[in-house]
Amino acid sequence: MQHLRVTLIAAIAAVSAFSTQSFSQIRVMCYNTAQFNGDPSAMASVLTEASLDDSHGFATPVSIFLFQEVDEEELSILEKVVGPEYTRATFTDQNDSSWGGAQAMFYLSTQFVEHASSHRDIYTYASRHADRWGLDVIGYNERLYVYSMHLKASTGSTNQETRRAGAENVRDDIMTLPSGAKFIVAGDMNFYSPSEPGYEWFTAEGDGQVIDPLGNGAWSSGTHALKHTQSPLASQNGGLIGGGLDDRFDFQFLSENLIDGGGFDIIDGTYRSFGNDGQHYNDAINDGNNFYFPGDTPRGNMLADLLVEASDHIPVIVDYMVPAKMDWAVSGGGRVIVGADASLSIDIENTAPVTVSDGADVLSVDVELTGDIQLSESLQVEALAPETVQVPIDTSVPHQWNAAIELSPSSLDMDTTPVVSKLNGSVLRHANPSFAFNQDIDWFVHEVSFEKDSGVQSFNVWLFNYAFNGEQSLLDIDNVTTPQPPIMFEGLSTDVVGSIPVLMEFHINTDSVDTGTYEQMLPVSVSDEDLPGETSTISMLTVRVHVDESEACPADIAGENGVVDVNDLLMLIGDWGAADSPADITGPDGNPDGTVNVADLLELIANWGPCF
Repeated sequence: MQHLRVTLIAAIAAVSAFSTQSFSQIRVMCYNTAQFNGDPSAMASVLTEASLDDSHGFATPVSIFLFQEVDEEELSILEKVVGPEYTRATFTDQNDSSWGGAQAMFYLSTQFVEHASSHRDIYTYASRHADRWGLDVIGYNERLYVYSMHLKASTGSTNQETRRAGAENVRDDIMTLPSGAKFIVAGDMNFYSPSEPGYEWFTAEGDGQVIDPLGNGAWSSGTHALKHTQSPLASQNGGLIGGGLDDRFDFQFLSENLIDGGGFDIIDGTYRSFGNDGQHYNDAINDGNNFYFPGDTPRGNMLADLLVEASDHIPVIVDYMVPAKMDWAVSGGGRVIVGADASLSIDIENTAPVTVSDGADVLSVDVELTGDIQLSESLQVEALAPETVQVPIDTSVPHQWNAAIELSPSSLDMDTTPVVSKLNGSVLRHANPSFAFNQDIDWFVHEVSFEKDSGVQSFNVWLFNYAFNGEQSLLDIDNVTTPQPPIMFEGLSTDVVGSIPVLMEFHINTDSVDTGTYEQMLPVSVSDEDLPGETSTISMLTVRVHVDESEACPADIAGENGVVDVNDLLMLIGDWGAADSPADITGPDGNPDGTVNVADLLELIANWGPCF
């Protein structure tokens, strides 16, 4: 065995691992490893190819590996073969390694958690034991029970009775499971026909009954070659038994609730003997071409060669779907504007985490809307194919609406508690631009006057959202026409108007213009806020600026800059008491009196600041 162990370790490094994701559709593979008497590299490749098998519609990583004829000393090597993505379930060997090998299970830790206390060893005679494990399915409130067994081999009534007694013990254990438990019974059972006592014991009606997904009909002869699992070899090769494919020794039996058409359930048509194309009866699986993969004969031939080298059995693979999961959302209709083409969008998704739609049950859900908006509809939602229901909203008049939505799922094995939620929304009036607070004015002339040479003069224009309240759209200021010089636009205090108006700021430099009137028409583009039904319009603003001749300003004695300031005060103080000075600006009679004195000072202070 030492040579085998070294060779197998090398084989592990040579086989590429597949990438696993967090998903829940289930692929179960059972495989008699023939106590590792085959080629280790071929065995590792078969396990990898099992996850890549898309012959029945899709590829998905194997979720559960069930192995028979596993010697305890090779268990750690097998653990490396399946890869680090898998967790080894509880393993026991009650000297089974000396009598054909024990049972081993590996599972994806992204899908399952072992319920360790559910493990059982079940005596099946011939010094062999079946194993039972309990796996809690991540993301679902469900436990899946899995059995693996290797019943007594060979023909003859004595061996048949030994297999029947083993089947009886396993069925007795099934009857101890909780009511409604879901279980898979798999392994190398060595049944030669459906009339064997052990097969009949398993499939008889009553408590603990198992279902054969291929039916209870015959499987012998070339007519049923597609069902056969032993032996892929025509002739014995070392420790591998030959004889060609002519026996159905390997099975996956199911509880009734795994074949009832919904929830956790077998995916129709996915039960298969891996690599068996049904065209190799009583000969080697690689004799001539192998057509297991439709349209890809070289791939089928490659797999057939691997199976011949790996074991004297071929695996049984079955794909199982998981229950539907529901997620939903409502969009649209929260705030719209009167006249909008608006509707509620009810998005319902079957969020079962699968890689193909067949990997999950169909979500059946009744949708009811009551209140101001009404709907009654039933949907069938496949995984990976969300459904959307559009419900029109009446936007002919402004109003507030209220409704309730109830979603009632009814798919098997899922939480069918109805979901109820309140919905509401508003149909708003259009925004109403106005240049006045207390009346609706869309055309407005803003008129101002300034003295020439009085510097840069600023002026403001207000624009309101007339009669605004919570039942009306906000007003968006989209554009203010840029005026031509000398009138200059400085900007907006805001571009969204609710209860507070927008301030439009302008200025003109009176020092650089001639006297006269400067008038410009400045259209203001406005619209409703960005909601369904928004419209736009133009408010017409005319700006008219008068620049008048400036009046004399006697108090501006220093700079004559149109401003009475500290420079004028200093000049007056410097000429205090002087005659014939510009600072002599007034006297008792209002006219200059020939002396700079208190009267002049008081006049200067009275005119402090810009001259008007």
